[in-house]
Amino acid sequence: MRVLVPILNPSYAQEPFIQHVVREASVVYLLLVLDPKSAHNPFGFKTSEIMLGRETVDLVKSKIKEHKRLCTDMLEWGDTLEKMVQIAEMKNVDKILLYNGENNPHFVHTINDIQSRTKIPVECVEGESKK
Repeated sequence: MRVLVPILNPSYAQEPFIQHVVREASVVYLLLVLDPKSAHNPFGFKTSEIMLGRETVDLVKSKIKEHKRLCTDMLEWGDTLEKMVQIAEMKNVDKILLYNGENNPHFVHTINDIQSRTKIPVECVEGESKK
């Protein structure tokens, strides 16, 4: 199975999510989107934010490859949801995998927004509850 994993925050490197990805997929596409609308600074991204995203992608890629899965990463500029849908359709993936590592109750809106733009199934893996 071919899956797209958009890296939305550093929690994607957590082991429970990695284990889910490698159980599901034989080919994994990691996507890091640099979205100018999400920047805190009106003049663009801070270097630290870009570096953190890149480090997270590299860590996730390394962990997936340890399980002998094919894994490719991509860096895109633009609207996050739009790029997720475009890349998923371009790579003809079977599923888009998301991780709600922070247990955000509003994450369902993100899933619904993606699902309204594509016929590719979107699956959300829930993170462990923080206590």
